[in-house]
Amino acid sequence: KGRESQGTLLENGHVLVDGSEMSLQKWLQNVFGWASVHTYGFVVHQETGKTLSQIRKEHMDKKLEETEEETAE
Repeated sequence: KGRESQGTLLENGHVLVDGSEMSLQKWLQNVFGWASVHTYGFVVHQETGKTLSQIRKEHMDKKLEETEEETAE
C-alpha cells in the first residue's frame, strides 16, 4: 500500500523477495523505512486489491459461519 515493492507470501508467513526469504515485518520495515509497520493494513493482495486485513476478516467470517452451521446441525 503506497509502495510498488512485491513479494510472495509463503505458507510459513514469511515473504520471498528477489530470491530471499524474510519475515513479513522485516520486509515491510525495509520497504517503508519504519521501525514497525501495521502488517495487516499495508500488505495488499495484487490480484484482488484487498488488504491482508480484509482477507483475514473474510476468512474469519467464513470460519464463524461454518462453525455456526455445524452447531445448528
